[in-house]
Amino acid sequence: MSGSSYGGARSGRARASHARYRHAVVVGGGFAGLVTARVLADHVDQVSVLDKDTLPDRAAHRAGTPQSRHPHALLARGAALLEDLFPGLRAELTDQGAPVSDFGHFPMRYPTGWSPTVRSGLVLQTFSRPLLEFLIRRRVRALRNVTVHDATEVTALTTGDARVTGVLARARGADRPSAHPADLVVIADGRYSRLPGWLAEARLPPPRCLRVDGQLAYTSRLYQRRPDRDPGFQASLQATLAPTTPSGGVVVAIEDDRWLVCLFGAGGISAPTTPEGFAAYAAALDNPHVKQIVEDCQPIGAIHRYAGLDGRWHRYDRLAPPLRGLAVVGDALCALNPLYGHGMTVAVQQALVLGEAVTACPPDRACRVYQRRATRTLLLPWFMSTSLDRGWSPGPAPLTARAGRAVLLHLLGRIPTDPDLYRRFLNVQHLTASPLTLLPPVPHRHDQGSEP
Repeated sequence: MSGSSYGGARSGRARASHARYRHAVVVGGGFAGLVTARVLADHVDQVSVLDKDTLPDRAAHRAGTPQSRHPHALLARGAALLEDLFPGLRAELTDQGAPVSDFGHFPMRYPTGWSPTVRSGLVLQTFSRPLLEFLIRRRVRALRNVTVHDATEVTALTTGDARVTGVLARARGADRPSAHPADLVVIADGRYSRLPGWLAEARLPPPRCLRVDGQLAYTSRLYQRRPDRDPGFQASLQATLAPTTPSGGVVVAIEDDRWLVCLFGAGGISAPTTPEGFAAYAAALDNPHVKQIVEDCQPIGAIHRYAGLDGRWHRYDRLAPPLRGLAVVGDALCALNPLYGHGMTVAVQQALVLGEAVTACPPDRACRVYQRRATRTLLLPWFMSTSLDRGWSPGPAPLTARAGRAVLLHLLGRIPTDPDLYRRFLNVQHLTASPLTLLPPVPHRHDQGSEP
């Protein structure tokens, strides 16, 4: 099936860029890599996606995405952009059993109190990471100019004349790696990207890495959901907050009539992986919904822990000299604290920014322009997460982080009693409104004797 009929490819823009980009290689076949391949299919003759895992032909976990056993969320901005790239994706998720409601009806327990129930107009659709990735992978594989190579591990970059010229990759079972020449190489291999090591092997300068570690750990388990019993919520959360509230959790309804319960630990705390310890941790939270599901529902399968969730921003935009032919997207560029839910939305934004850059800029400038513009997608999410996460670190924080933390704490203190503020806060969190909308309205003043 062609990309124009199934994947929604914009063939007119693709013709405009054929003379400049014949082949692009995307390293990583997870969410960020697949979305990037979908965007590049509009601008490049041929796109190859390389992933070291054997990619399943159904919604299933795989070794390369250990985070897939834990909750994922698409913010309203990301969901809208994804629907534009993959028309009908929302309906597909719904058909697969992914519940839908208004995000303002999602109860959140902050240390300062409960979030108010509001009509936000922001769609909350909850699902597992494997389901979303499978549906997108099926769409991408159907594009006529995209080839997905699984069980193929990239081992090195090939370089020359201050540019990346392709990659070396070994297919499973092969004796030696083979060359994959490319006009553009996109790195989308996740939080633990091997790109810094490949640059070092090629005797190229490594990027500076900004790091803020909230010492966050996720511990998750699936439970059977009874469709005949409505608990009154689709999802419910208790947030952590440095330095006083290191424990939290969330319960999310997903497809196949399941609950996904995830217990958070920050500042070095983590929930136990024994059934008794998991249940006791949930029962100790101030949010009773998490305890309710753990106590009342039948568990499915094992308990899984995922740690090392610090914020890492590799400043590839500041490489000197900049490398032509290389772009970095998603967690490989900046791994955000997943508790705030920005990661997938930012990855979609970056893919679109890359598509615009390869269309509008000469090949020798496109990647440099992209990396600079990609920083704009990160400024607000990085600021929001790291301003609070620095509270887990004993050392002094920068002035901007201290100011940001003070503002966010002030907002969280007002949210339980101010529904209008909460509605505006949600729009900022979902990247659909400017942070300036959180400022108090300026009262209108009329001088005495002036006309109304």
